[in-house]
Amino acid sequence: MKPDLSNGGGIKMFLVDLIFPSRCPFCDKVIPYDRLCCERCFDECKWSDENICRYCGKSVLRGCLCDEVTYDECVCAAYYSGNARKAIRNLKYRHEGAGAVVFGRVLHDMLIERDLLKSIDIAVPVPMYKGKLRERGYNQAELIAREIVRNTDISIRNDLIYRDDPETEQHLLGAEERRKAAFSQYHAAKAELDGETILLIDDVLTTGSTFSACTDELRRIGAGKVICAAAVTAGE
Repeated sequence: MKPDLSNGGGIKMFLVDLIFPSRCPFCDKVIPYDRLCCERCFDECKWSDENICRYCGKSVLRGCLCDEVTYDECVCAAYYSGNARKAIRNLKYRHEGAGAVVFGRVLHDMLIERDLLKSIDIAVPVPMYKGKLRERGYNQAELIAREIVRNTDISIRNDLIYRDDPETEQHLLGAEERRKAAFSQYHAAKAELDGETILLIDDVLTTGSTFSACTDELRRIGAGKVICAAAVTAGE
């Protein structure tokens, strides 16, 4: 089911759009001020299908990773390919937040369809390290999280996990290097949980190492079930 792709309205948004026209996060073309993206771009995106494992979030056609991850379930909105890849890059590097809203709404609906959303107590965006957060000015995982939990009673917690500054960016590492780096960089804060069900959110699921490392840290401070949600999953 296609989510609501409207972007509100009102005279203020209309006037802002006259100076800063809205652009589709998938194709960069100018779109009406009250829309999040082109209908055609949304329809052409390779959204999640039955080949995505509901537990590890990877394609079963390429071999799922259930034996290698520690989280309980995973929901991914789309494959990291085509215009979905472009929307993620625009979200990360061009401050185009409409993509976060689109992916967040798709994930919200998927969590409802799987009867998972009502069981979630806390949403935790995967943290960025401080230097990158200062440079970018926002955490794209948090933008996605905000849309997932909009109009719910689920709280977003940014104080449960933190990340050390890495020596090398994750996307420049191989699979084994990613795994080692993830488990050494993410740490639980001094907090106590009491068996709450956690929704852990990130933009891209690659090897599952980041989600697993954060899951282990959350469980160390008392989290119960950990459900992961990613805008896209790498590999088809």
